[in-house]
Amino acid sequence: MKRARYGKTKFGILLLTALLLGACGGSSTSAPQSGSEGTSLQTEGSIVTNKSDDTQSSYGSNSEQSTGAISSFKTKAPAEDVAASADTLFVAEGDRGVEIIRIGYNDRIDHEVIATITGVNATFVALSEDQRTLYVQNREGYTNVYNISDIKNPQKAGLYTKGAIKLDPTTKNGLYAFVVRKEKGMYIYDISNPSSKRRITSYTKTAVYGIVLVDSDTKALTATKNGGIDLLDISDFSDIKKIGNHSVPGETLGLSVNQKSGLLFVANGAQGVKVFNLNIFIDEMLAD
Repeated sequence: MKRARYGKTKFGILLLTALLLGACGGSSTSAPQSGSEGTSLQTEGSIVTNKSDDTQSSYGSNSEQSTGAISSFKTKAPAEDVAASADTLFVAEGDRGVEIIRIGYNDRIDHEVIATITGVNATFVALSEDQRTLYVQNREGYTNVYNISDIKNPQKAGLYTKGAIKLDPTTKNGLYAFVVRKEKGMYIYDISNPSSKRRITSYTKTAVYGIVLVDSDTKALTATKNGGIDLLDISDFSDIKKIGNHSVPGETLGLSVNQKSGLLFVANGAQGVKVFNLNIFIDEMLAD
């Protein structure tokens, strides 16, 4: 699964103009294959496409100087992970399933719940490279697959066994994969030879609940659950350095980047979703 990389974007009027024109780049992975990729199981979960009034959460303050966020909004249940695609967010919310949220870019960042996938204890969400397939991992490690070609009417496509679909973020050149291990940190694998992937290092200094690669894959942002968001220098796998941290109230459990607009979306547990200007966010951590 490839997480989006960031490009330079100026904040203010230029940012909002770019948001109106730009499409989102989200996390991605390869579509599931039959046969050796794993056994398809009976699909769990159902889909609710009619949004009710109680899902229309109000915005958090757009002037969140305490966190640096340019916007935030509540979700129906604690946000455990997030994936961004085009103008849509997919938020994993545990036993409340997945909220599918349309994002609008006007004079502020608007949001509207357009569908909900229920019946799945969703802890992780990812998107295929063409952004037409949504992968939802449940608490037991099984992967639910949904066709989202019609974003308002996602269709169940299958349930795959543990490990059948690889959802780990990889470098842009496809040579290295980052395996999140939560409180145990993360592993980095050399996957240049798919038949014999090799673990080349472990990072155990901090918890890693989510990761996005930035700055041409030389740096990474990691969600640490209780320690905010870390900025890591990963240019040398043998000597990974923590070079910045941003404190976020509550839990930080998942990250996703809108590549063209330069926005970082954070699954912030009970706080919902927070939105940051990625370049300003990184620059401020490097300046501290």
